[in-house]
Amino acid sequence: MVNIPKDEIKRKGIHFATLLYVLGYWYFSKTIVISGLILLIAVIAFLEFLRFKIIKLNNFFKTNFKGYYRNEETNKVSGLIGTLSGALLTILMFSNRHIVLASFLYLVFGDSLAALVGKSFGKHRIIFTKKTLEGTLACFFACFFIGIFIFNLQFAFIGAIISAIVEAIPWKINDNFWMQILNALFLTLLSNAICIR
Repeated sequence: MVNIPKDEIKRKGIHFATLLYVLGYWYFSKTIVISGLILLIAVIAFLEFLRFKIIKLNNFFKTNFKGYYRNEETNKVSGLIGTLSGALLTILMFSNRHIVLASFLYLVFGDSLAALVGKSFGKHRIIFTKKTLEGTLACFFACFFIGIFIFNLQFAFIGAIISAIVEAIPWKINDNFWMQILNALFLTLLSNAICIR
């Protein structure tokens, strides 16, 4: 039987909640999505501020949202702010809607699947990282599958390789922040050499 850590499932469930801004980005104007993300970041930052100022509130979050916070986040700012800030910067920095959409979906599905597969089945560690080969391959296949609905086959394949490499890097700061931005950056650079559709 597969032993998927429950806390990891909870945290990756938050990734799927980010599909809201993914859908928003695709169906609404850029201005509306940017405004919504700024508002959401401000609300979460305010709640985080209150959480550290009011001990009872922090204890409430620790008790009722156990598993959603990583152990190191219980007394630090939640990674959700980094994820949303990464999305905001990605939208502001890159204009190609297909590339931005792909970078969001790579995070939601590629990173989530990498973590779940890596922690459940991972046996082969990648040198210099805490990641596993199994998790990185899961990220590649998820991103490639997503990519074939957005890009041509060649671009989808190379884009999935790039995303799997970006996901495997052991970031010191929130990987959810960097993954969106770097995927959009590398896909943009790649689009200068290869036709995307």
